[in-house]
Amino acid sequence: MKPFLNSSVKAAFIVWGPPSHGPRSKVLARELGISALHYVYSNTRRGLVSALYRYSAQAVETFRILRRERAQVVFVQSPPSFAVLCVFAYARTSRTHFVVDAHSAAFQYWFWMWPRWLFRLLVRNAVTTIVTNPRFEMIVREAGGDALVVRDIPTSFERVGEYALTGDFNIAVVNTFAPDEPLTEILGAAAELSDVHFYVTGKLANAPPSLVERALANVHFTDFLSDVEYYGLLASADAVMCLTTRDNTMQRGACEALSLGKPIITSNWGLLRDYFRQGTVHVENTANDIRRGVIALRSDYPRYETEILALQDAQQNEWQEKRECLITRIEASLNGSTLREPLARANAGEVS
Repeated sequence: MKPFLNSSVKAAFIVWGPPSHGPRSKVLARELGISALHYVYSNTRRGLVSALYRYSAQAVETFRILRRERAQVVFVQSPPSFAVLCVFAYARTSRTHFVVDAHSAAFQYWFWMWPRWLFRLLVRNAVTTIVTNPRFEMIVREAGGDALVVRDIPTSFERVGEYALTGDFNIAVVNTFAPDEPLTEILGAAAELSDVHFYVTGKLANAPPSLVERALANVHFTDFLSDVEYYGLLASADAVMCLTTRDNTMQRGACEALSLGKPIITSNWGLLRDYFRQGTVHVENTANDIRRGVIALRSDYPRYETEILALQDAQQNEWQEKRECLITRIEASLNGSTLREPLARANAGEVS
């Protein structure tokens, strides 16, 4: 495997938010060998006034970290776009090169691309913007920037705990009580599958009380789990369910299930069908179809187990190709040149 840059090149990673808000960036940093991963966040309340204070404090802390690290290459997670703006401002005065790790929300909420002139300025000055699908790649390229599609970063887990399960067939439901998660429909399916147990993650403080109260005995709300407990649950379950009502949204929980070799049930969107093309049941976000998907997976479980392991190998190869292309792109930027055409070919799957 090609090492990440030259040993004399120092890299850092900035995430505005707690570790729970940047699992993809955490994995990306680890797989690239970047140890200087910094989570910059404040525990102030939400709201316009507190946001002004919070972002100001985060900006000051970000500049302090960057001056201390003196990295030649800085990765920065987006959203929020203010984090990218801070790294850009630092880069302008320090000859630093920066890469944007853009998550789905960076493109799905208009305010992270507003004002448009600023969005164009940031993506045009980044070495590249890492995105999760071709639609977001097109947005960056139309703004004059460079983009690399990295749908997932396969990884291994250093510590996986044990999680006690009670059912004959157990499904881990990756959930945060977010608006795009069809939890009501999942519970509706669970009500008709009494012999299947569903373990629903997520802080109960964020859960609608009525939703929790009407769940049947085969639904278990785990409340907040540490990383060790969370990965233990995924590893112990027979399958992992990750659903979203929002198109063009990569499912981090499904990526984690793939890395653990667990069959997946996910939503029937094009992005998810394309990436999770084996070992996976794709369902509509309705109680009836979720129920159908669970029955289909359980009735042919050995096949799905075999397929998910084959998909593991294929997606690991894809990641290695993208990793090589990313490293080459950064090296070219450090040397004062660009490699936009090779990167475009890599996004189209033409890496040699």
